[in-house]
Amino acid sequence: MTRTEHPGPGPEPLSAALGRLAEDLATVAPPPLPAAARRALARPASPWRRGLAWAASGAALCGAALAASLVLMVLAPPDGPPGAQFPVQAGEAFVNVASAERWQQLMRGDSAAAAWLVPTELPRERLAALGLPVDPSRVGERVPAELLMHPSGEVLAVRVLHP
Repeated sequence: MTRTEHPGPGPEPLSAALGRLAEDLATVAPPPLPAAARRALARPASPWRRGLAWAASGAALCGAALAASLVLMVLAPPDGPPGAQFPVQAGEAFVNVASAERWQQLMRGDSAAAAWLVPTELPRERLAALGLPVDPSRVGERVPAELLMHPSGEVLAVRVLHP
C-alpha cells in the first residue's frame, strides 16, 4: 500500500507556530506593577535595613549553633579513648588507655604476661580525659595513680588511687 496524502490544509509546523506566538507577545505590553512594588524597586534599601538583615542572619546563625550544642549535650557521651570504661570510680578499676587492637597485639607477643605496675602522680586535669569527675577548684593539684605499662614503655591502663 502506498501512502496517500490528504488534500487540504495540513498541520502547521511547530517552528512557524512558535514564531507567530513570539511576534504576538512582542506587541503586548506587560501588566502594570502595583504601587508598593514600584516604590520598592525605585529606591535602594537603606543602610539601616541592610544592617538589620545582617544582624538577623547573625542571630539566626547563633541560634542554630546554640541548638546544635544543646543537642550534642543531650546525646550520650562518646566512648572516649578506645577501651575506656564509663563511669569509673577512682581506685576501683583501671581505665584502658591503649586501644583494643593494641591489647590484642601485645597479648600475642612473647612478653604477653609481662607488664609493670608503676606508681606515679597525675595532674588532676588529666582525670577529665580519663572520664573521671574533676573539681575545678583543685585542678592544680596532683593525684596518686598507678600505671600499667608494657616493657616497651607504652602505658596500657591507668588507675587513680585517691581523687
